[in-house]
Amino acid sequence: MKTLIATTLLAVAVAVPAAAQTPPISKLDSVFSQFRRTDGPGCAVAVSRNGEPLVAKGYGMADMAQGIAISPQSVFHVASVSKQFTAMSLVLLAASGKISLDDDVRKYIPELPTYGPPITIRHFLTHTSGIRDQWNLLMTAGWRLGDDIITEQDVLDIVTRQRGLNFPPGTDWNYSNTGFTLAAVIVKRVTGKSLREYAEEVLFKPLGMSRTHFHDDNSMIVPGRTRGYTYRAGDWRENVPNYSTVGATSLFTTVADLVQWHRELDEGTVGGQAALETLFHRAVLASGDTLQYALGIQHGTYRGLHTISHSGGDPGYRTYVLHFPSLKAGVSVLCNLNEVNPVRLAEQTADLYFAGDLRPEVPPGDSSAAGPLVNATGLYWSERDENAVEVVSSAGTLRWRVGLNSVALRKIGDRSYTLGQGPATVAVESSGRLKVVSGNGEPNWLVKGEKWTPNAADRAALAGRYASDEIGAVWELHASGDSLLLVRRKFPPAPLVAVYKDTYTAASFVTFVIRAQRDKAGKVTGITVGSGRVRAVPFKRVPAGDMAGTLP
Repeated sequence: MKTLIATTLLAVAVAVPAAAQTPPISKLDSVFSQFRRTDGPGCAVAVSRNGEPLVAKGYGMADMAQGIAISPQSVFHVASVSKQFTAMSLVLLAASGKISLDDDVRKYIPELPTYGPPITIRHFLTHTSGIRDQWNLLMTAGWRLGDDIITEQDVLDIVTRQRGLNFPPGTDWNYSNTGFTLAAVIVKRVTGKSLREYAEEVLFKPLGMSRTHFHDDNSMIVPGRTRGYTYRAGDWRENVPNYSTVGATSLFTTVADLVQWHRELDEGTVGGQAALETLFHRAVLASGDTLQYALGIQHGTYRGLHTISHSGGDPGYRTYVLHFPSLKAGVSVLCNLNEVNPVRLAEQTADLYFAGDLRPEVPPGDSSAAGPLVNATGLYWSERDENAVEVVSSAGTLRWRVGLNSVALRKIGDRSYTLGQGPATVAVESSGRLKVVSGNGEPNWLVKGEKWTPNAADRAALAGRYASDEIGAVWELHASGDSLLLVRRKFPPAPLVAVYKDTYTAASFVTFVIRAQRDKAGKVTGITVGSGRVRAVPFKRVPAGDMAGTLP
């Protein structure tokens, strides 16, 4: 085993001309130093410019059980980095004349309910459709990501049961994996080929990405595949996605193959510049606000340069592809563990290889507790996000606190602040509302609220059984001493934490927002359940005797 490890580790770096080996490889090694080990997972990284690799290297283990090290040819599940490839496949399909990106999706998926204004394919690919996220829906229904095998049909089954959207199409932005899975369904129904087959034909084969495919069969054996890991109870544990769905996720690729994708983002080898312009076109909301998100890919800036990027995160994997159009250069970081920030690793790598092109970092605004928010600290409620935020003054610094996490508020204008390092901003309006503009560009408003502590009567009024036809699940809320518990199958009881009037959170595989619904007499008749990417799914209260069976 030791011989195998040593032999493999010697082969993890791609040889490049000496002139390109600046900075010294030791500096890249220092960025990834925590993964230079044979007893844990790690990352692969590749840097390219003008379509040519400057460096490609692996750190850590691809398969701990077999003692196989990560190399530039190691195959990773890249999670949501997949979305730009799905989007490009739809762009090419539209260029062939077989679809229009502005077609009503029910033309191809008629089993979707009618929600009023039509949802288009473009809405799907820009996260502006309002359609509820598949993973959050499945987790609400009791599925356990990373444990339960999930198929395309499972997604179709639960999505076609939904009678509501998060918002009317085109009016807002909310990350939804569902649109990309359904985009893959559209490819299949239009071409008669799976997204895997179609992308191989029009994208991966022409680009020479020979070790890349959409992994639509969870049981398929893939040579060179990495295993995913998480650190739990003091040891590494396997944590591999059990998906047989594609579009939103499940692209398998290598950092070596991604060098060819960086070339495509510059040259438009497949589809030409017209396809790239379509892919890069930013979403525009009905309000006229232009977002940073395009079709499966995000515009942004890093140290003064325009970037195109996307991150990915699924059980056992964290990934990031960062591209600098003005430099015709990019960085790909693929990791087979949960406990890592691939975005920062890619940025640190860019700092090394493109140091002469990047501008000095501009420090954010003043973080001291100053300005109008000092007199407006307290609890704020976002109806849009179903979320409570606290503005607090701590040790002379204003902070924005959501749950257990907080970031500094840094003053950049008379009534405006950045959230942490930005680019998201907060502005205090004359009415006292807070206007938050995300780094993506969509606005949101928060209103001042009052902290609320439920009493025994409040808890007793909410205790009971609740059922949702849209989710296909029954939940129970139990009064237990001075607390309420969420009880549902396959999960341990989760305490409800009050955050606002008649509003609670409960952490049960995902953090739910549970809101009591009352009639005119004040009686609780149901609850709504949200989880960020799913908003306000209705559950009706049902008498205990109306439904057979009991929950554990």
